[in-house]
Amino acid sequence: MIAFICCTEVLIYLWAAWTASLNKSNFFAIEPEFIFDKCARNSGRISTAIILVALLMVGYYGLKEIYSDDKKKDSFRVLITVFTFNHLIHFLFVFLRFKGHSAPFTIGENLHGFITFIFIILTPFILWTYKNLGKMLYWGIILHLFNVSYFINKTFLGKVNPPDHPAYHNQFGIVIITAACLYILYRVVLENKRNPDYELRQMSR
Repeated sequence: MIAFICCTEVLIYLWAAWTASLNKSNFFAIEPEFIFDKCARNSGRISTAIILVALLMVGYYGLKEIYSDDKKKDSFRVLITVFTFNHLIHFLFVFLRFKGHSAPFTIGENLHGFITFIFIILTPFILWTYKNLGKMLYWGIILHLFNVSYFINKTFLGKVNPPDHPAYHNQFGIVIITAACLYILYRVVLENKRNPDYELRQMSR
């Protein structure tokens, strides 16, 4: 999966460089910031698609059922790991985009994004280290997924500027991510109607 992500990101870069060169007689005269603009956008879309699959998986099965089945649990952990790896590449493209535009890239102005990024990096290590689903891990995963979803929706919303730039695809993305989060919320309520302490104790043995 990681090799597939690497190949996909290389193709994204080559496509961005090729499309940016269509109106340029000299390939080496292309401004790299415009290439990284496209790379950042499309790598971000891949991250969104991966996390959407994870959201739908949790919404469909519920974390308790996922962690009661080794195959489902490993599939979920692989999804989160691949998402993290792809998002690291996305962050690199974003950084190069800011650098190319000579724009400031400071933590203080985007503290929530920085904190979210740190948790994105840490989450795979936590999931592969702690194999049993205790209360802290259960609610930690749910909050992490909601936080990542909020940040993605915030990014989408920042690109919507009606009526001049309605960005319908970004509006559609907000609807889909929000619906997936509501699906998870429904599953959380449903699976905790039964004895939650008993189930979590059983899965922690």
